[in-house]
Amino acid sequence: MLIGLIVFLLYLHFFVGFGELLFVLENLNSADYVLYYSLAITAAVLSVFFVAAAWHDLLNSLSVKTKLRSVFLYTWVGYFVDLVVPCQAVCGEVTRIYLVHKENRESYGPIAASSLTNRMITYVISSLGLLTGIILLLTRAGDVPVYLVELLVVALVGTAIYLAGLFYLAIDEQAAGKLAGLLFKVLGFLRLNKYLPADLPERTQNSLLMLHEGFVTFRNKPRCLVKPFFFQFLSLVFNLATYFLVFYSLGLRNLYLDFFIIVYFIVGTIQIAAAVFSVGTLDIALANLFVFYGVPIQFGVLAATLLRFLTFWLPIVTGYVTVQVVGARKLLNPKDRENIAVQQTIEGQPSKP
Repeated sequence: MLIGLIVFLLYLHFFVGFGELLFVLENLNSADYVLYYSLAITAAVLSVFFVAAAWHDLLNSLSVKTKLRSVFLYTWVGYFVDLVVPCQAVCGEVTRIYLVHKENRESYGPIAASSLTNRMITYVISSLGLLTGIILLLTRAGDVPVYLVELLVVALVGTAIYLAGLFYLAIDEQAAGKLAGLLFKVLGFLRLNKYLPADLPERTQNSLLMLHEGFVTFRNKPRCLVKPFFFQFLSLVFNLATYFLVFYSLGLRNLYLDFFIIVYFIVGTIQIAAAVFSVGTLDIALANLFVFYGVPIQFGVLAATLLRFLTFWLPIVTGYVTVQVVGARKLLNPKDRENIAVQQTIEGQPSKP
């Protein structure tokens, strides 16, 4: 991360110039900047809120009761983990599932089913958005950099593969069991199974059964997916609004819809692939992409920096603070401490004093 920031600063020094950036900042309409960037921050927060609202509704459909506020906080924690640990869409998902389980002591099965279904809805909408971006890019007049098209196509293919894997888990009753069985075989080969509770395979099997039952519920009652789809669509709208508002805050208001769609998915693609290693690299890539669309380099750098604050630094800071708050609350609450001790005893692990 530090190396990426240094590279970005060197790029600003040699290719843009801090004097040029200062001149642009001094001539901005401060009232417009404060207004539109405040709205951009609000839109970014609302986009996360609607992702959480979609998951909360799916949890309710499976009779997993938890507070929307808690789900909202856990969603931020998941984003934080995804951005810090380079295993996007896996580590964050596992973290969110674990936190909900710790709160309400429900089986992992229905919690995971709702979380993965929410992820599937996200990827369905993202696939349609990526396809739209590719079509808009190909129909754009003038020369289009081949690498942009290739990047979006790779992202679309990767999204389709990941989505196919999730559908496989949802449709095939034995799919999750096969994956879990393979994992236990690997642990046995590495002789790590002796450190696991003896009844873990049995409890895992029960959770996987409930996981499949959760998927069956959504398949038999598709109306349960209507509200989550709507909430996820609103999240996408607010995400795109964030990009519009950032450029409006800089006084750039003559850009077209295809520009924002393409930028949105490029940011998502690189951020997913590189996570914390995208610092600096993605900022420079965005600045140059903006130049291709006719944005002056000084404005392009500022726009890239402001966007990255909302899409990367805001989730990291908010997620980190949430991790501390949630952790402190569970440690300070006697009831939570008692529940943790009971859970550790069930799992065959000695509770810590």
